[in-house]
Amino acid sequence: MIAPALACALLEDGSLTFTAEPASAGQVRHWLPHLPNAVREPDAPEPDIGFDVAEREPAPGALEPGLVATQPEPGPAPSRGRAPSTAGSIEVTLRERLPDPPTSRPALTLGPVTGWISGPADRITLHARGDLVAGTIDLARLTATVWISPAAPHAEPRRADVFSALTLSAAFLLNRMRRALMHAAAVAAPDGRAWLLVGDAFAGKTTTTVNLISAGWHYLSDDHIVLGRAPDGTVRVEGWPRAFHLDRGYEKGVSTGERIAVDPTDLAPGRWRRTAPLAGVLFPVVETDRPTAAASIAAADALARLVRQSPWLLADPPAARDVLSLLRDIARRPVFMLRLGRDSYRDPERLIAALDAAWRAP
Repeated sequence: MIAPALACALLEDGSLTFTAEPASAGQVRHWLPHLPNAVREPDAPEPDIGFDVAEREPAPGALEPGLVATQPEPGPAPSRGRAPSTAGSIEVTLRERLPDPPTSRPALTLGPVTGWISGPADRITLHARGDLVAGTIDLARLTATVWISPAAPHAEPRRADVFSALTLSAAFLLNRMRRALMHAAAVAAPDGRAWLLVGDAFAGKTTTTVNLISAGWHYLSDDHIVLGRAPDGTVRVEGWPRAFHLDRGYEKGVSTGERIAVDPTDLAPGRWRRTAPLAGVLFPVVETDRPTAAASIAAADALARLVRQSPWLLADPPAARDVLSLLRDIARRPVFMLRLGRDSYRDPERLIAALDAAWRAP
């Protein structure tokens, strides 16, 4: 089964777990993905929760449309090459009365969820518009709790407030574990190494992923990935898969601008890989009237683009240095802008030819 919400996933090494209060049948289970330790009722409809941080209008001072974060103060020196050694957990439960939001100025927002940081960035309070979702993140203990009001409607097909609260919980916990949660896709080339596809919504990540799957590649995720270091210090990618959101006209070779949910296991049975070592990064952008092509870019440009899709790290000074060190190492790998023209839409051979030309360029 595909977990539709990135924050509700288990890391391969079990260092981040997700649980729900067993007695909370109904609303809580209705919004959970399929996890071994989070059983959903068999007749509950499949939730449709998507990552929409890049689809919202930018707020004043926003680092990413829909997300506002504070800048970090200088923190401890980065621990380059260390693999994570701590574990975190997220718990979701029903609560009759949610706590009131703080009255102080908030530090960050993601969609309908606002966050306040207290102390030395060790505790974060979350509260959603509508007063149906709230939560706390205890960064010192690496735990998060998300509360959902029993008044939250069952029938609503998209609970952006639940998703945003879970996203922020996972993002901050992973940062403290010296990992980075990123809005990106990841595919594995025939040599087994992963390439990231990093960009805003509608940048062409899913279409490119499906094209490369058609060319014989494997996939890790089309929208949500976790970056971290293996014990030997090498960078590895882990995919948190969900239903692909693909253009409705893809099969007919036309772009309609309307996306539909597609189960990737139907598109490519047996092609999912949970983790892979990182090879490099592609930054796709759709330019329909120009030919598909790829060209290398500077590491500084790549780093800025990586931070844009993982901006929560800037709100947590103690974690920022480690995570930025990880992203800097990634930006020094082969990095390319991938211009996607109409000529490669549903044409994997044309796409592969453009990538091969870029990789062989001096």
